[in-house]
Amino acid sequence: MELYKEEASRIKAILKKNPRGLSVTDISKKIGVNRNTVAKYLELLRISGHVEMENVGTAKVYFLSQRIPVSTLLDFSSDYILVIDTDLKVVQVNNKFSDIAKTTKEDLIGSQIADILPPMISNKTLMEKIDEELTGKSFVEMLDIIINNELWFLKTKIIPSRFDDGQPGVTLIMENITEEIRKQNSLREEQEKLERLVSERTSELEKANEMLKKKIMERKQIEEKLHEEHEKAQKYLDIAGVLITVTDKHNNIKNINRKGLEILGCTNEEAVGKNLVDAFIFESDRKDAKNLCAQILNEEGEANFESYIVTPGGKKKLIKWTNVSFKDKDGNVVGIVASGQDITEQRKIERELKESEKKYRLLADNTFDSIWQLDKDLVFTYANPASVNITDLEADDFIGTNIQDHFPDSEIEKMMKIMSYRLKNGSDDEYTKIETVIYDKSKNLVPIEIYAKMLFDEEGTFSGFQGTTKRVNSNKA
Repeated sequence: MELYKEEASRIKAILKKNPRGLSVTDISKKIGVNRNTVAKYLELLRISGHVEMENVGTAKVYFLSQRIPVSTLLDFSSDYILVIDTDLKVVQVNNKFSDIAKTTKEDLIGSQIADILPPMISNKTLMEKIDEELTGKSFVEMLDIIINNELWFLKTKIIPSRFDDGQPGVTLIMENITEEIRKQNSLREEQEKLERLVSERTSELEKANEMLKKKIMERKQIEEKLHEEHEKAQKYLDIAGVLITVTDKHNNIKNINRKGLEILGCTNEEAVGKNLVDAFIFESDRKDAKNLCAQILNEEGEANFESYIVTPGGKKKLIKWTNVSFKDKDGNVVGIVASGQDITEQRKIERELKESEKKYRLLADNTFDSIWQLDKDLVFTYANPASVNITDLEADDFIGTNIQDHFPDSEIEKMMKIMSYRLKNGSDDEYTKIETVIYDKSKNLVPIEIYAKMLFDEEGTFSGFQGTTKRVNSNKA
C-alpha cells in the first residue's frame, strides 16, 4: 500500500507538469515503471477522483482532476462522517466528527471504531450492517450514543466505499436527529398524555352522562309520580262537595276544585291567578277576610269565618270558610288551604224555619187547648200557656217534669199500655185519643181528653210524644 502511495504521487506530479494530459505509454516512460502497472495505478486514481481520462482517437489521455478533493468536501457537510477500512480502523473523518469526539483528526485516524464510539460496538445490528457494507450493500441504521452526557440519536447511512488502492471500506454518514427525535418523543408523549386526558375525560363524561341519564330518569319518574299524585289529589278535590282553594301568601289562587268553580261561577282559567279576596269576597267582608288570612299565615293556625262572595255574574252567596296554613318542604308557611261551604240555602231555610216556628209558637201560645211535647223518657219539653186553664199550673211548671208527677198511678198504667201498643203497632202519623184525669194545682183530679202522636228522629228512632189536652165536663170524666 505504501508503494502505491509513492507511485501514485509520482504519477500525479508528472500529470501536474503536463496539464494537457499524457498517455499510459508516456507516463510509463517518464517514471520508469512498466505500462501495465501504470495503467493499474491510473485506474485507481481515476476511481478515487484524482485523475480524469479522455479518449483522443484510439488513445486514452490522463490528466489531473479539476474537482475538489473528497476530504475537503467532507468538511463542508453538516453531518458527522467517518470512513473505516476492513479492519474497522478509522481512515478519514471530517471536522464535525472530530468536534464531537473532542480530539484531532490525526488522533482519530488509525484508531479502532470501538475506541472512538464504544456504544456502537454494543450494537450488534450495526456491526452486522458494517460487515454487509464491506460486501457492497447499503443500509441506514439508527444509533443512540452518549455525547457530552446526553443521549444523541444519529441517523447513520452505511455506504460501501473504496480507497485509492482499491481496498474496500465503509463510510458512515451520521445525521444528528436528536432534536427531531426529542420533538417526536415529546409530541408522542403529549399526544399520549392528550389521549389519556381525552380518555379520562371521555370516561368522566360517560360516567357523568350515565349519571345525568339516571337523574333525568329519576326526575322523570318523580315528575310522573307527582303528576299522578296531583291528578289523584285533584280527583279527590273534584269529588268533594265543598269549595276548596289553595292560595299563596298573597291570597292568589294556585289551585281550585270543580265544586269551587261551580260555586264561584267561573272557569279554571278565570279563577287561577286571581286574588281570592279581592276578586270574589263581598266588598264589606274583604277587610275582615284579609286580616284573618294574615293572622293564619303569621300564627300558622286555623280559623273559621263566614263571608259573602259575589260571582262574576253578580250572584251573592254566603260561604262558611275553614282555613288552615300549609308549609313547604323547608317548614316555611307559604299559603292557605281553604274549604268553603255554600250555606246560602241553608241559612234561608233556617230563617224560614225560625219564622215558621215563631208563627206556630204564636198560634200555640194563643190557643185555648193545652199543647205539649214529651221526650222519649216521658219528660215534658214544652207546654203552652193554655195549660193553666186546665190545671192552674203555668207552662214552666210542666217543663222538666215527668208525666208521673201529674197523673194517678192507675192512669199512668193505662196510658203506658196504650203507648206501648202504639209503639209496637202504630205509625208516626197517627194520633191516639186517651180519656183520663190529671192533677190540678190543688191536687184535685180534672177530667181531660188527650190527643197524642209518637215522634221519631231522622234515623227513625222513637224520640217522644206530642199532643194536645182539653178539659171535659165532669160527667164525662
